[in-house]
Amino acid sequence: MPQVVKLHPLVVLLLAAILPSGVPAAEPPLHELIDQAIESRLTELKVPPAEIADDTEFLRRISLDLTGTIPTAAVARAFLADSDPEKRTKLIDELLASDAFAARMATVFDVMLMERRPDKHVTTPEWRAWLAASFAENKPLDQLAAEILGADGVDEKLRPAAKFYLDRDVDRDVLVQDIARLFLGVNLQCAQCHDHPDISDYLHRHYYGLAVFVSGSKPFRQPDGTTVLQENVLREVEYASVFEPDKTHTTGPRLIEALLEVPEFEKGDEYVETPSRTVRAVPKFSLRQLLAERLPTSQTPEFSRNLANRLWALILGRGLVHPLDMHHSANPPSHPALLELLTSRLAESEFDCRGFLRELALSRTYQRSSLLPENAAAADIPEDSFAVAPLKALSPEQLFDNLLIATRAEPVLLRSIDQALAADSTPAGDAGPDDKPEASPEEAAAKLAEARQAKRAETVAEFVTIFGSAAAQPEGEFSASLPQALYLANSEVVLSWVAPEKDNLTGQLATFTEADQLADELYLSVFNRLPADEERQWVAEVLQQHRQNRSQGVATLVWSLIASAEFRLNH
Repeated sequence: MPQVVKLHPLVVLLLAAILPSGVPAAEPPLHELIDQAIESRLTELKVPPAEIADDTEFLRRISLDLTGTIPTAAVARAFLADSDPEKRTKLIDELLASDAFAARMATVFDVMLMERRPDKHVTTPEWRAWLAASFAENKPLDQLAAEILGADGVDEKLRPAAKFYLDRDVDRDVLVQDIARLFLGVNLQCAQCHDHPDISDYLHRHYYGLAVFVSGSKPFRQPDGTTVLQENVLREVEYASVFEPDKTHTTGPRLIEALLEVPEFEKGDEYVETPSRTVRAVPKFSLRQLLAERLPTSQTPEFSRNLANRLWALILGRGLVHPLDMHHSANPPSHPALLELLTSRLAESEFDCRGFLRELALSRTYQRSSLLPENAAAADIPEDSFAVAPLKALSPEQLFDNLLIATRAEPVLLRSIDQALAADSTPAGDAGPDDKPEASPEEAAAKLAEARQAKRAETVAEFVTIFGSAAAQPEGEFSASLPQALYLANSEVVLSWVAPEKDNLTGQLATFTEADQLADELYLSVFNRLPADEERQWVAEVLQQHRQNRSQGVATLVWSLIASAEFRLNH
């Protein structure tokens, strides 16, 4: 019988540390853990998941989600013909590295944070350009939030970030409600006058604890006419419930339950310089800067959780907590452990937006089809199970951009803009001699580009009015309406993009002699997929009906596809 040798416990620990069996296994990538969590829950619910989306569905969806735009027909052909098993991963990486991704995220964060408010002190182009530059450099999202919450509009490099405060007129109650909703995921509106009547987690002190940070901030008009923020010294605020108006409470700055300390200064020594009507108030200790330093950190778990949930909703169609601004104990996440995992991984990645979205896009959960599993009914599949990819409507901005891409009508739009600018500049009569010095070619080009951008923005604004939510309101759920249908049917803008031109889709398709080739190019251009047999037959029938005016028949085909539900949704 062999002799058993007993090792000292320290030797056992040492061997465990150096031998291969003691090497800890690498933690699985986040996308695999996502799928484990979702599929485990599906097993519990006995809900069958949809199949993985085919290449056509995946290509259109990932392009819309990461860049806001559909691929061209040429890109679709190349992707569908590619046999590389890693082509989806390569496409995800390519889209994330593109300028279009930065522009897409700038629009997403603009709509999320400003909710399409009218411009007042900072223009939307300035704000979006700053956001796009931030996403292009993959600025950490906690830093982005800190810059927005701390901006006062004085530093020219960060002035666009002050739009969040300035274009809300630095209104305390609007700011408290929006900071709570958008940065912390809690809707404290009904806690302004008393504890929330229906949600026990939302308390009166939470509202006024946030109010302390911004109550001292006010607009200040500088000698050059620009408006910036100034800040009066404040340590705490008083508040009383409408149910107990004689019982006054006070609170210092509070991030939900976390009460923060504020240093004291000798009276008369609180400001950098004594403020006056002409001198901006700048305290030696800024509560707004404290908010910017403490809110977007791991010390405020609500921030990381809210951000992880919002990024998940951007890609997966709905939040693990839904609605997005209703995090509370009576509205738990559909997948609590998954949300905690996403929250911790986002924070551990130092709030790497690009890397986080990459992991979501790589998951089977994201890449599932929007088609129901065989023998399954929609009523049998809970919306929050993520068993089936949800259909998401294009935003107004996406609809505008993708109509242009699908119809290849960018040159048509540019010509109409230039015609409108020429008409606007036509003198109404004898305006007298023009004493202005002639602009340089560079100045003239810059002025023309700015004028074109302004005219283009007017057209986008039409789409936002018809297809978007009201200003200063969160983006609502998709609901098709009669005005939307009438706009697509009658808008001179849209019809001009479809009308035959040598350099738009209609004009180019009209040169095709074979109906099947025309059908392929049409469907790849608009839906990013090849047509089914019955769709090919329909195309041939329409062309036959319009054989005397082929261009008109092609225009009918193009309009039918861009006005369809399939085009309005990510399929």
